[in-house]
Amino acid sequence: MTDRANSSLNPPAGAGAGPTRPSVTLSGSQLEQIRRLVAVGRASSVDEYVAAAVAERLERDRSLSELQDLFERKGHAPSAEHLAWAREKLGVDDKEGEADT
Repeated sequence: MTDRANSSLNPPAGAGAGPTRPSVTLSGSQLEQIRRLVAVGRASSVDEYVAAAVAERLERDRSLSELQDLFERKGHAPSAEHLAWAREKLGVDDKEGEADT
């Protein structure tokens, strides 16, 4: 499926063919929490935990962009009541739940 609202969220053909080693900065507290989760078996490694978190965020952002595209094609936006309901159901605050345009 193509993300018409934000094509930058679609990787180029062949992208993701293999793992890469980017540098990511985490606070000491975040890293310690992740290491504790790994130690108790909640994740197989720090890399796996971070990769899963990134994949979840990318899917959420892709979905939000797709939803925004749908509303733009319909010519109207959701009402404030709809947005409040969705934020409550998704457990996100106003700032966190909005896709970048």
